[in-house]
Amino acid sequence: MKRIDIVSVKGGVGKSFIAYFLTKKLSENYNVLLLDKDLTSTISKVYNIRGNLVSFLSGNSFSSDYSKNFGNLTIINLGCSERIKRVEATKLAEVYSNFSDHDFFIVDNPSIPSDICLDKELEAYYTYLNEKRINYNLITVLPSNQVLLDESVAFLKIFEEYIKELGLLLGYDSTDVNFLSSIINMYNSRLKINIDKVYYLTDKIIKIPFIKEAIYTPLSSLPMPKEINQLIEYIL
Repeated sequence: MKRIDIVSVKGGVGKSFIAYFLTKKLSENYNVLLLDKDLTSTISKVYNIRGNLVSFLSGNSFSSDYSKNFGNLTIINLGCSERIKRVEATKLAEVYSNFSDHDFFIVDNPSIPSDICLDKELEAYYTYLNEKRINYNLITVLPSNQVLLDESVAFLKIFEEYIKELGLLLGYDSTDVNFLSSIINMYNSRLKINIDKVYYLTDKIIKIPFIKEAIYTPLSSLPMPKEINQLIEYIL
């Protein structure tokens, strides 16, 4: 099972938008597990998942309605909150082991500065794998504002080093951080944004234009962006 984390530094740049369409397209040909780790549980709301895994494992809720299946696609609502501190990594790992037959594990993350579940969830995943090496694959979603884009790239390079240090603290022999693709979402060609610094992360850059309908239309009612096909080529 190949894990890919969709991350951003700033909220509201469209991580859930990318996660929704990427997993929907991938599930046409592969078994896909989508972990909704976002603090707003955007995707879980789309799929009408009311429970969450952290509440169930921490004993705060007896409802096991934290996941749903739609053909080849399975969605788990993690319910990222402070309660994850009361959940043993091995308990999360046991849940992950139930989906070992899946081809892809896609994670819709909170913005990095607000991700209070990062350390525990990664520990759980690699406990499930029972490996001594972390292979952390990222799709980064960047804002279309020049200043915010440049700041995001700088922060992501710091984040890369943090993940490597985390791997050492958790006792792993080595940690690889791979930027599979960077997406500049809501891109406006008229703004003439300089994307040279994005190449510090990857040369697999995708520009998705601003979609006005996405402001007021549910994800489930929007057409598949054609750029998702290019993204899939980059991650396969």
